[in-house]
Amino acid sequence: MGKLVRMDLYRMWKSRAVVVCLILNFALALFNKPFEKLMYTLANIFSPEMNETFAAEAELSGILSDPFPLIGTMLVLLSLCFFFYADAENGYIKNIAGQMPMKGFTILSKFLASIVHNLIFAALGIIGNLIGSRIVQRIVVDGNIPDCIRVLVLRLLLLQSICAILLLVVATFRSKSLGIVLAVLFGLGLTALIYMGINAGLRPIFGQAADIIKYMPDSVMNEKPLETKKALLVAFVTGGVFLPLAIRIFDRRDVK
Repeated sequence: MGKLVRMDLYRMWKSRAVVVCLILNFALALFNKPFEKLMYTLANIFSPEMNETFAAEAELSGILSDPFPLIGTMLVLLSLCFFFYADAENGYIKNIAGQMPMKGFTILSKFLASIVHNLIFAALGIIGNLIGSRIVQRIVVDGNIPDCIRVLVLRLLLLQSICAILLLVVATFRSKSLGIVLAVLFGLGLTALIYMGINAGLRPIFGQAADIIKYMPDSVMNEKPLETKKALLVAFVTGGVFLPLAIRIFDRRDVK
């Protein structure tokens, strides 16, 4: 398993799509605050009556708790879609899976490699945001850093549970197009319409109180404040359902 994970990590960082998404993620984080200041400046020039002022200080805790500013989350998930589908797209999944005692190990390996992938994206997102903020603001070390580290860890766990969903769709069912659609919807927070449709189907059975929106990982990620118990429960239940399902189904399928 260790060799399989190392191989996946090697292939991951040899992927142009992953590298491009990583560079874009860093660049967007870097220019996030300078661009925000530019918008404030232009607003004051063309609409002086607004009298909008750009904050001179930025709290370090806010930067640490937001590793994927702008469309960073979407870029992370799109990068993973390209990685999850690469072995099937290039035609060597059969050779890899045939060497494993269980074909499903290849799915587990991808999930473990995605943890490293997400940590690197998060680290570069924070570094880029920190540098960009420092250019136009003074960074203030505030007392909320421990709590923001808690929020960061919870968001990464929730992101990992979303990865389990993408893994099932892209690697197990081999649907790259559907995976990309889901990555965009998850990343941009556009899944509400889907959840509303599911709620409409559940309410005749479970009553009007049925609402899955507040229990979905992408929705919980954006909650403020982010509750530890709820976030952990959602992350582990989602990952605990979709990851074993992805492994089990792939292990029983013929690899072509």
